[in-house]
Amino acid sequence: MTTVIGNSNSTETTNNLAATLDGQRDTNALQDTEAQAQTENKVENRGKPESELKAAARRHGYTLKELAALMGVNYNHLCSVANGRRPWTPDLRERAMAVLGEVPGQGVVYRQSGRVSGGDSNYIRERAREVGMSMGELADRVGISRSYLSQAARGDRNFGPQVQARVEAELQAPARVEAAQCPTVDPKVLWERMDAHGISQNEVARRVGISNGYLSEIMNGKRTPSGRVLKKLHEVLFQPTAAELVVPAEVRVMAWKKGGRNGVVVRGAGGPGAGGNSPGGGTIRIGGRVPWGAEVEFAYRAGYDSRGQVSVTHLVDERGYGVMLQRREPGVA
Repeated sequence: MTTVIGNSNSTETTNNLAATLDGQRDTNALQDTEAQAQTENKVENRGKPESELKAAARRHGYTLKELAALMGVNYNHLCSVANGRRPWTPDLRERAMAVLGEVPGQGVVYRQSGRVSGGDSNYIRERAREVGMSMGELADRVGISRSYLSQAARGDRNFGPQVQARVEAELQAPARVEAAQCPTVDPKVLWERMDAHGISQNEVARRVGISNGYLSEIMNGKRTPSGRVLKKLHEVLFQPTAAELVVPAEVRVMAWKKGGRNGVVVRGAGGPGAGGNSPGGGTIRIGGRVPWGAEVEFAYRAGYDSRGQVSVTHLVDERGYGVMLQRREPGVA
């Protein structure tokens, strides 16, 4: 009898121990899941939290205190509105719309920060290249140190409101903090413009002020030119040739799309005169105007050359000097 009781107690103890261990494993698994969720949430919401109103003010180059002064309201009161403790009144909405052009919500957003990853460059560096600047030139124009600009472009630091506004003005684009692939030059575009001008690759290198070897590497996709070299290439190759020169009166054509709508807008002088023999004597106005926020599908300018023949000149590309660049898809070497 004693032996049976001992075995029973041993079995019960073993079962209790197993149940305890299972409970610990479940608890550990739950803690691991919660920790993973918190980590994913931190990655998703990476950066400093701030109110939507403060973020909107920063996009326009203001601090929240400066915005309050521009709106003519008490700073503490505006902070309460930004944090959702006080509602937007009709008067406050009108004042915010007058300064910001919008009435922000009362939620929380996150300023992106942390080192960017996923590319061999970053958006600010590549956008500066497209408008013909190096990072150093951009920093000098904005009035900040080059190390500050580089750190902010990588996400290691945050731009102040005034600095961000100046950076965006120079880039002609939002100062996004994200990874980017370093592009290469599209050789087809360069060859077409060299053929149009009738000049050799060696002559292009001479006019740009770079070596023949450097230009060969650019043409072969082995090197990406700096913003300065890209700008010089554009100046040399994209000036109109003698056959492309037009009289001052020219036509601008732009195709746009927005949502399910699209259209073509034509503007400028360019039609023949009353007698039909004088180029540029008439006017052309077709297609209304391009809606705000529409995407440009293509745009070009056309006019008359010195012989009175219609000639298409420059392709208008919103990337500026980046018209010569071709971007690599992420992950493609």
